[in-house]
Amino acid sequence: MVRLVLNKVDVSPATLLRLVSAIGSAAVFGMLAAPMTRGAYWPSAFGLAFVFGFFFVGGTGYRILIAVLFQDASRKASASWSGATAASALAALTAAILLIGRDGDSVLVFAAYAVAINTAYIPVKFACLEAGCCHAHYRDPFLIRDHDLRRVEITLSILVLVACLTSIWLDAFGVAAVVGIGGHLGVRILSRWSRDRLPGSSLDGDLKGQELLPLALVLVAAVWAAAYQ
Repeated sequence: MVRLVLNKVDVSPATLLRLVSAIGSAAVFGMLAAPMTRGAYWPSAFGLAFVFGFFFVGGTGYRILIAVLFQDASRKASASWSGATAASALAALTAAILLIGRDGDSVLVFAAYAVAINTAYIPVKFACLEAGCCHAHYRDPFLIRDHDLRRVEITLSILVLVACLTSIWLDAFGVAAVVGIGGHLGVRILSRWSRDRLPGSSLDGDLKGQELLPLALVLVAAVWAAAYQ
């Protein structure tokens, strides 16, 4: 029944899952980060969700924009979920830097981002299962081995998300930020290694791993904020 309805409006299940990823992560970020504005909760949450969504969705489309601007058909013009991670991570890092000196607000931004990015990744990986993409080329002897890489990523992301939410429930926002961002970075590195998509892994000219450095920078900043704010 769901597939029939989706077919009528020409929306595939994979596309719907990606929409859930973008909208859901933006909503989560807005609701968690809203207290830092010191204003009315729901308008603040809506505004912050819109800002997060702007960078997240904008990051997914950077390859499409480049292809159009340079009119180069050889450039990849598919949506980039790595671009979404990179753009949203840099936006969160910028916001946290601007909030340095305000009691706990930088940590709150990082914690909200940690929950949001893990929330985004889970439906994206279900979309990969639906689309039949992102298979492992290499298998480590512990995690992937006899398992589907995408299911391993989903399981690990759920565990990281649960750890984040538990830390927030315990009012340990610094722990939530470090565990959530560090855990997601670890999942992305595992995924890229398994698919032979680490930076410099081939000479085909495609930009790989553009999200790893922004995530690493955000992780370092989150550790600093958690330790000193």
